[in-house]
Amino acid sequence: MIEKKPLTGLTSKELSALATVLGAPGEYGYVIAKWIYRKRAKSLSEINDLPKRILKELEQEGYEISNAIGIDSFPGTDGSTRYLLTNPNGQYYESVFMDNGKRKTLCVSSQSGCRMGCRFCMTGSIGFMGNLDTSSIVDQVLVVPESKSINRLVIMGMGEPFDNYDAIEKALEIFTANWGLALGKANITLSTVGIANKLEPFLSKQPCNLAISLHSPFPEERAMLMPVENSSPIERVIDILKRYPLKKPVRLSFEYVALSGINTSEEHAKAIAALLKGLKYHLNIIPWNEHPAAQFNKPEKEELYRFTSWLNQNGVLWTIRHSKGNETGAACGQMAGKWQSTS
Repeated sequence: MIEKKPLTGLTSKELSALATVLGAPGEYGYVIAKWIYRKRAKSLSEINDLPKRILKELEQEGYEISNAIGIDSFPGTDGSTRYLLTNPNGQYYESVFMDNGKRKTLCVSSQSGCRMGCRFCMTGSIGFMGNLDTSSIVDQVLVVPESKSINRLVIMGMGEPFDNYDAIEKALEIFTANWGLALGKANITLSTVGIANKLEPFLSKQPCNLAISLHSPFPEERAMLMPVENSSPIERVIDILKRYPLKKPVRLSFEYVALSGINTSEEHAKAIAALLKGLKYHLNIIPWNEHPAAQFNKPEKEELYRFTSWLNQNGVLWTIRHSKGNETGAACGQMAGKWQSTS
């Protein structure tokens, strides 16, 4: 039996090389790319402007559009839907579609599980089941029923994107290219804990918006919450960001999970302002989304009000982001919370 190989995840250049191997003009690769990514073809039989010989040869060689082999959906009452996918490698990974009227966002995963071990995150508690290949990353955009309505893409799901950088870099090319999904750079946001040696390559190209997980301005406390602080200190990350500032249209933001009684004091507000001084940024405050793998508390409105008042006094621009998907285990920090019971 011929092993099935996905075309999803291949760039236009790679598809052109494949066409050449089959004895066809290289420009056929561009045609195939547009059918996969722009027209969202589900099978090779839908492609009607290429010689049938080429399509037949692709099938004989074991190629198919996608090899995502499982998808379950878990709709919520807040306009969000969690999707559980599997691939031939036996990996489980999740995506979340969020409908906010004009803004229709898909949150995609870069890994199955995660090895960063952030203490407040459910995904980190289940361990690491491997990197997703580019096909599995891109498939998350193509297979969800709402795929054609998406105008925002966030790489904030399961896993650490910079821990799977090569696959993510290729996926970003597919997401933004004219032959690909043709999403604007400013409509894509990549969220990372801040792996320093991958930050410079990313910033040299600036393929999309960047969100850095901060969660505490104090190194020892941040290390307690995020072990990555020990290998990639936030001060080093800030130094790199200052040397490679993001330029419009892409933007820099910092993610800050608010944990009651831990990181919402006046001292934290002052230290955040001092740490990020000299950068153009926005602070996204995310009240912690509860899950059974960690024993933190979500701050009450009064605690958040005091914290944001102190941020105002110190000149920090902020937004409180109220996560969707709590009821289906799809909110920020909850992903993978229910995947085992549905597999």
